[in-house]
Amino acid sequence: MRVIGLTGGIGAGKSLVLSILKEEYGAEVIKADELAHELMEPGKEGYLAVTEALGEGLLNSDGTIDRKALATRIFQDDRARKTVDDIIHPMVWKTIRDKISASQAELIVVEFAIMNEKMDDSWEEMWYVRASMENRIRRLAENRGYTREHSERIIASQASESEFLKRCTRVIENDGSMEDVKSQLAEIL
Repeated sequence: MRVIGLTGGIGAGKSLVLSILKEEYGAEVIKADELAHELMEPGKEGYLAVTEALGEGLLNSDGTIDRKALATRIFQDDRARKTVDDIIHPMVWKTIRDKISASQAELIVVEFAIMNEKMDDSWEEMWYVRASMENRIRRLAENRGYTREHSERIIASQASESEFLKRCTRVIENDGSMEDVKSQLAEIL
C-alpha cells in the first residue's frame, strides 16, 4: 500500500490530479474537506462540539449548520477559526487514519488544502499541486464564479508557496495541459 498526501492552494488543480489518480491508477481518494463536512452534520460529534462552542446562531431553521454564515465568521474572526480548527482537525485526522487502516487499496491519496502544525502524517510522501496565481484566479472565476478580490482573499488566507514547498516531497506543475499533468504522474508512479 502506498499512501500519498496531496495538497495545494485553492484553484491549483488538486481535483484534476485526483481524478487522474483515481481513474488511471485506481487510487482510493480520501478528501479531508468532505470528512470535515460529514463531521458537521446534525448529530455528529463535530456538529455538537462546534455548536456548543460557537452557539446555535449559526444554524439554519432545519438545524443544519449554515455553512455560509460559519465561513463568514471564521474568515473574520481568528478566534472562531482556531476554535473550529481545534475541534474538527483532530477528528478529521483520526477518521483518515481509520480509513487508511481499513483500506485494501494499493494506492491511497489523502487530499487537503490546509497546512498546519497539527497535521497528521499518515502518508509516505506529500505532493504539492502548484499553479500560477493568475491561473488559479482564472480557474476560480470560471469554475466557482469568484471575483478576483474574493479569490485573492482566500489565497492570502492559505499557506504560502514556501510553506507548501517546505513540507512537500514532490511538486506537480499544473499550468499546462492535462497531458502535462498525466505525464508528470506517470513519471512519478
